[in-house]
Amino acid sequence: MRRVVGAVLSVLSVLVLAGCGVRPTGVVAAGEPASGLTKGLRLYFVSESGRLEGAPRPGQEIREPVHVIKLLMSPSESEKRSGLTTLVSGGTWEVTGAGDRLTVRAPDRVLDPASVQDRNLAGQLVCSLARARSVLDESGRTRPDDVRVTVVFVAGGGELGPHVCSDFLT
Repeated sequence: MRRVVGAVLSVLSVLVLAGCGVRPTGVVAAGEPASGLTKGLRLYFVSESGRLEGAPRPGQEIREPVHVIKLLMSPSESEKRSGLTTLVSGGTWEVTGAGDRLTVRAPDRVLDPASVQDRNLAGQLVCSLARARSVLDESGRTRPDDVRVTVVFVAGGGELGPHVCSDFLT
């Protein structure tokens, strides 16, 4: 009798589990992989469409924010193949400031406030320097969005800012 009851319970268990209504599915497209705040240095270049785009530079070490200027002058081959270019060119650049305030002085440039190119140049500087400042903060308290950067065009006497990076990413 026990064998019969055990066999009946086993058959019922299999039927209940098999008939619970859950059907197998195939691969479900869910979009891009999850992403969030990135860590490390990020440089900003100008895309073919004229917008600023961030390019991560994992493992790139810098000691001072001004070191970012030299990196901005030469996008990597991968960044170039992605259609990214730079508006930052040679000359003597100076970055001063502390905490969440920086000033960058651009040599030999005349500011045209109506120029999209000058706005993108300022955006490259503001966003890349803000990110660098955040990376260099050993306490980890400085967020890139908290850093305000003033761009001074020495030759023309123009000044932009202080700005935060989000001012240029809209």
